[in-house]
Amino acid sequence: MDTEPAAEEFDVVIMGGSFSGSAAALLLKRARPELEILIIEKAERSKRKVGESTSEVAACFLTKILCLDSYLAREQIAKQGLRLWFDSPNNDCISRCSEIGSYYQVRLPAYQLDRSLLDPHLLGLAIDAGCKLWRPANIREIELGGQGNNTVTAKVGDMKKSARAKWVIDASGKAALIARQRETWRALEEHPTNAIWARFSGTKDLDSHDLRSRFPEFAAALHCPRSQATNHLMGYGWWCWIIPLKNGDVSAGLTWDPRLFSPPAGGSLSERLLAHLTSVPVGREIFSGATAVPGETRTYSKLPYYTTEAMGDGWACVGDAAGFMDPLYSQGLDYCSHSVYTTHKIILEALGGDAVGERISTFNQDFSNSYFRWFHALYEKKYHYLGDAELMWAAFLLDIGAYFVGPVRLVHEAPEEEFAKMPYTGRIGALVGKCMALYNRRLSHIAEKRLAAGTYGKKNTGHRWLIRDGLTPCLGARKVVFRGLWMWLKLEVKTLFLIPARRQPAARPVEGLPPAAPANQLDR
Repeated sequence: MDTEPAAEEFDVVIMGGSFSGSAAALLLKRARPELEILIIEKAERSKRKVGESTSEVAACFLTKILCLDSYLAREQIAKQGLRLWFDSPNNDCISRCSEIGSYYQVRLPAYQLDRSLLDPHLLGLAIDAGCKLWRPANIREIELGGQGNNTVTAKVGDMKKSARAKWVIDASGKAALIARQRETWRALEEHPTNAIWARFSGTKDLDSHDLRSRFPEFAAALHCPRSQATNHLMGYGWWCWIIPLKNGDVSAGLTWDPRLFSPPAGGSLSERLLAHLTSVPVGREIFSGATAVPGETRTYSKLPYYTTEAMGDGWACVGDAAGFMDPLYSQGLDYCSHSVYTTHKIILEALGGDAVGERISTFNQDFSNSYFRWFHALYEKKYHYLGDAELMWAAFLLDIGAYFVGPVRLVHEAPEEEFAKMPYTGRIGALVGKCMALYNRRLSHIAEKRLAAGTYGKKNTGHRWLIRDGLTPCLGARKVVFRGLWMWLKLEVKTLFLIPARRQPAARPVEGLPPAAPANQLDR
């Protein structure tokens, strides 16, 4: 009679070998090389993923915590900030599209990542540090019995293997194995966004000689490369990202709120995405003649989700296994970085013999507070005003300025201390979150009034809003915040004089936008 092999013993078992799992393994091994750590990875090889663009916070984690500066300089693209593009009906000229972004090169590092290169590099570092790997392996059973009494069973090739562990870390991404098993996984119903994502070859360069020859005023408008930025095409209820990759391909995706917008119908997913990208001048210049890379198209429905409990007795969820919110500001890896670093610190304390029950309770509360404060501050109803360049300019100044004054400054000044906390926690974090949620709500309200008056998106062409001072976590960002507050105040004053379209016989809604709603639905 055949018997199953005895379970192997480990200090930590990590389910998932991509960014979060490999980073957690590497940090634990660097802190305590004697730890026995197993990584269980499902995929036979690392795949490209949504989320190639980093923010300055995630870049700080990659460089100051993981110490990947040299690798990133050699193998990935240095990111030149975020750039937003707007358009109005009947405009076919790229030079006429309103633009939001920086005037000069960025000062702090950020990167356009090819995750199919970064993830195996991190995993390789973890293996070189002494971690064991089961791959390809499918998790069949997870038994969480508390610290020291956890068992994970997987099919590794044709074999069934079991691992007993003091701690289990779920880094399985959107699969969220522990959260789903414990029934703590929740969709963020207030923000039911969807996405189509693909990779394209044969794209054109925004900094090319051809474009400079045809649109010299467009090329001379600023002093930094546009193609190395994360370029966003913006519209009512939707936005598209355009991210360059090291091999010459371009990652592009469409994210939308189905309550406000529907993508083009007919054809394959990549054809529908390409049709939308080329429906506006900037997208047309980049993607005219481009082809989708076979097998690299994905679609996601109801993107945002979270777990009501991120950590427990002997287990933890990190990265996308704990939650995801919105890709607009490329902050997905921010949450991965904070959750991985905080979790590894608590596990080290537990393995060292410390009682961590209170730390776990605090972390769960901080995780929940952070997630919802961030959502209300940045994304709640934001898709209502994504398509209005003037409103997004105010939001851009306030959002980016506050981000640099707060999270960016803090992690760069004290990375080990600040990555051990979740963003928007504590009294100051709660206060800042409330202030940001206030202006976000007000800008959404102004957008509704503009829709009713038929003035939404009136400055989507003919304007170039650029940050000329350069974003730094100190004085530069504070000046940006004050500029944003002044812009917000002016918008509030202008809104006082808006009259709903039904009382303006001559007013006409902007073409391509939803019809003006009755004033009693919007003027509240």
